[in-house]
Amino acid sequence: ARRCSNNVVIPEGIHCCGFAGDKGFTTPQLNAHALRSLKDAVQYCSEGISTSRTCEIGLSQHGGIDYHGLVYLVDRVTRARTA
Repeated sequence: ARRCSNNVVIPEGIHCCGFAGDKGFTTPQLNAHALRSLKDAVQYCSEGISTSRTCEIGLSQHGGIDYHGLVYLVDRVTRARTA
């Protein structure tokens, strides 16, 4: 991610999204509690990157920005530029 961006922000205090596999679908309080400080931590970011699809769901919902998989970022920055 650092090689694909000018600035990487790793939100302090966020060690897990709290989605717990698929448990976040049935117990959204886990995710909400784990990410309660995320929105403030990423307020100056335009995009988030994650390595798990369920994490992306929770992070997008509670961060206020769109989270995408790391593979999509790598794909985007490795495409040939058109003139």
